[in-house]
Amino acid sequence: MRTYFAILIFSAMATFLATPLVRRLAFRLGAVDLPSLRKIHREPMPRFGGLAVFFGFCSPWAGFYVLDNRITAAFQDYERLFLALIVGAMAMLVLGMWDDLKGLSPMKKLMWQMAVAAGLYFSGYQVTALSNPFGAPLELGWLSLPVSILWIVGITNAINLLDGIDGLAAGVTACIALSLGLIHILTGDIIVALLTLCLAGACLGFLPFNFAPARIFLGDCGSLFIGIVLACVSMFSLFKGTTAVLVVVPLILFGLPLVDTTSVVLGRLWRGQPLFQGDKMHLHHRLLKLGLTQQQAAFFLYVVTTLLGSAAVWVSVEQTPHSLILVAGLILVLAGLAWLVWRRIRHWFNLNQE
Repeated sequence: MRTYFAILIFSAMATFLATPLVRRLAFRLGAVDLPSLRKIHREPMPRFGGLAVFFGFCSPWAGFYVLDNRITAAFQDYERLFLALIVGAMAMLVLGMWDDLKGLSPMKKLMWQMAVAAGLYFSGYQVTALSNPFGAPLELGWLSLPVSILWIVGITNAINLLDGIDGLAAGVTACIALSLGLIHILTGDIIVALLTLCLAGACLGFLPFNFAPARIFLGDCGSLFIGIVLACVSMFSLFKGTTAVLVVVPLILFGLPLVDTTSVVLGRLWRGQPLFQGDKMHLHHRLLKLGLTQQQAAFFLYVVTTLLGSAAVWVSVEQTPHSLILVAGLILVLAGLAWLVWRRIRHWFNLNQE
């Protein structure tokens, strides 16, 4: 446990110390996000925050070649998978940096992401089976490739789309990563716990500079990087459980970004709007329209993510149908209450507007 805690603190401190340097580099290179009608900030903001998060994520790993304990031994058993993840994450980081500097069309970005996801699939990051509540796990066969690519690209872009207000993507990622870390500490999956704690620490170390009012943005290089790391580390074991219950754990854990992305995509299809055209229909934009500040909206979504993460931890540990039914019931009740509160607040807001 001391090693786990040390990794969390070390990655946070490394990111915290690197962020001011990255901020100056972004201004020097012109990686600056300018204000526009679709954006919330009102002054030029440096992007490139993902470089600091990447540095903080990678920094603790050097210690595993120096220390000698059970955790470092587990890391050395997974070196090939770890190196594949680092290469894939660096490829996504480079894609994001190029987009932050020069801009890329959505289709080119998507094709690059799919190529990186395919490379990670052939390196071992695969969803090969899904739990079946009515019998043996469902082997995906040839469907394993498209399902794995869909999960990696989907989660990566879901995190990228969350990066719409100060501190949201980094804070939500930290909540999800801490939940993933706790799940795998409790189940004894050391390597995933290490990866997720490094990611959580890096995001927490970045938040003091990114929470509203932000002094630097993650940029596409940051949101794409943390998205692909989350997608890959979740594939280590969340899709490898033999019980039917575990198939829903990733859906609960990633509930917020998945619901946000799905609602936005369906809304654009309904309105006949191009899928890759930006808008202000995300959950965080809706909260801002209701009168919440950026800090309040971000904190509210942190709480939602933490509740979903707690539910995912409980279901993964209990692994019983009863725990799944109870969590599903609680989610439905909370969703109903949220809908009623949403209607009341919107009604109150409309009255004040009139």
